[in-house]
Amino acid sequence: MSFIETMISDLCNLALEAGFAGSLTKTLAQYNPTTNNTIINLMKNSVFAIGASLLTLFMLIELVAMVNRSSGDNGLGSIKLPVNILIKFGIFAFLFCHIPQILTAIEETAVNVGNGMITGATYTFGVGVSTSQVTMIANAIDNLDFFNKIFTYIVVFVCWIFIHLVEAIISITTVFRIFELWLLLLFSPIPLSTFVSQEFRPTALNFIKNFTAVSLQGTAIIACFMIYHALIASFIIDYDPATDISKFINSFLLQNIIYTAVLAVSVFSSGRIIKQIMNAV
Repeated sequence: MSFIETMISDLCNLALEAGFAGSLTKTLAQYNPTTNNTIINLMKNSVFAIGASLLTLFMLIELVAMVNRSSGDNGLGSIKLPVNILIKFGIFAFLFCHIPQILTAIEETAVNVGNGMITGATYTFGVGVSTSQVTMIANAIDNLDFFNKIFTYIVVFVCWIFIHLVEAIISITTVFRIFELWLLLLFSPIPLSTFVSQEFRPTALNFIKNFTAVSLQGTAIIACFMIYHALIASFIIDYDPATDISKFINSFLLQNIIYTAVLAVSVFSSGRIIKQIMNAV
């Protein structure tokens, strides 16, 4: 395949690389078990102790608040207080000790949504033009006169560089999402320790919303690709040798660049959009 054919093929077949696509369709444990186990061990051996200390502190604060709230009760109220305390603290302690399992369940739910979209649409992360069409377009460009051919080569090359820049932005966004999930998992015991306190509970709830939003960001990126590919597929027209190749290239490249730029912005903004939907600060 000649260089011009390679450039046209890349322009017509933008796709997310298999390794990065896998980060959207797998949980952290499925994507890289070794790294995930390292993060969990770090969390259990260091951050968990800090979270447990904070949990104890917040339990004491909540205990004082519960005693103050029930200080006016008599009889049955005084019996219910220790029972309520034991039940409440027992539930929160159990949940706190199972943070990795709870967050993994959130991840799996988000991944299942994304995989369901892919399965339902029989979708792959590639779209584009057949090899024979690419060859016909490349041959038509090669048959142009010298100056038109050089100019077309330059235009195609600039667009080709732009497409690879977009691919890099998308790949970096998908990798950053994985790093963000691992960081949230690592430090999760600290914000989740506030769940036991009515006063500080919004911190824990906001963390859960943030973690859910970042997990769902993978589904949002998949949706961005689906929308992009649906638009591109509706605009791609097979090249007819009787058509002026210069007009065809200009029309095709303009549509391609516009929608590819929109795809890059959409993927880059997907995290913020999902956090707005989840009302996560």
